[in-house]
Amino acid sequence: MDKSDIDFLVDLATRFFILGQTQAYIARELEIDPATVSRQLKKARDEGIVRIEIRRPRSLHLDLGRTLAECYSIKRAVVVANEDGGSTGVAAAAAEYFGSLLTNNVRLGLSFGRMLSAMLPMLSANTVSHLDISMLLGGFGRAMPGIQGHELARHLASLYPHSRIHYLQAPLLVDSPDIREAMLRDGSIQEALQSAARAELALVGIGNLDDSAPLIRYGHLRSEDQQRLVQSGAVGDVCARFFNADGQPVAVLDNRLIAIERDALACIPTIVAVASGLEKLTAIRGALRTGYVDVLITDETTASILVEKSG
Repeated sequence: MDKSDIDFLVDLATRFFILGQTQAYIARELEIDPATVSRQLKKARDEGIVRIEIRRPRSLHLDLGRTLAECYSIKRAVVVANEDGGSTGVAAAAAEYFGSLLTNNVRLGLSFGRMLSAMLPMLSANTVSHLDISMLLGGFGRAMPGIQGHELARHLASLYPHSRIHYLQAPLLVDSPDIREAMLRDGSIQEALQSAARAELALVGIGNLDDSAPLIRYGHLRSEDQQRLVQSGAVGDVCARFFNADGQPVAVLDNRLIAIERDALACIPTIVAVASGLEKLTAIRGALRTGYVDVLITDETTASILVEKSG
């Protein structure tokens, strides 16, 4: 097609799909046959000039969300109806909500995990610019394809022009406190952790200590470390800061971890946690009691049980 043909199809499509003019009206206005209008509108769709998207409105349980937020004294809970796609629906709701919080030049902290990896591609690109992105914890030596913090940071930065990443070039867990102390004397690591502590907004997952959890499944926590955590009452983590069912710190690995400090994490003004599923229930419940989580995005079944167990 030459440019005049394309312009004609765009004009027809705009009149019909955007302005709401009928095909008969368009035919009279342009002095052409109504059959020509119908045929050319079909051509506009076939050529990709017109793309029709049907989006089912997301079902949110607003009352349940308010009740959940009140039960655990957090700012907000976004609860996705079970019929709205399970974990995919939760990821989509998280993208929509988190995207609404983004502003130009916001200082953003980022964790890692499967749910965050699922939601980032659903964010609307180019809505803001100049994000200042910090990694909230160190990386992992063994493969965790697609869910590591540096991968997620790169993906996020690619969506918004002129964004900057403060990489934390250090492992999450080292072999001894002495190694940790030596690494924390490195200027680049200090700068990355200081940047993380200045975050205004953070996006995090909630981890558990089941064998299927990425930290354990990929061997980042040795079996003896997992056992120490469990014996000390740990049920989950936010940014590798472990806690028990009452939300109290379980610090048995803190002297070997390279991640944002607990006090600094708690001071971030808005932390959005995305987690769902009954396998995460105990971890989510503990996380809501830590003071780290301001907004939780989860599914209906999990939210209902969390409310039941809030007493």
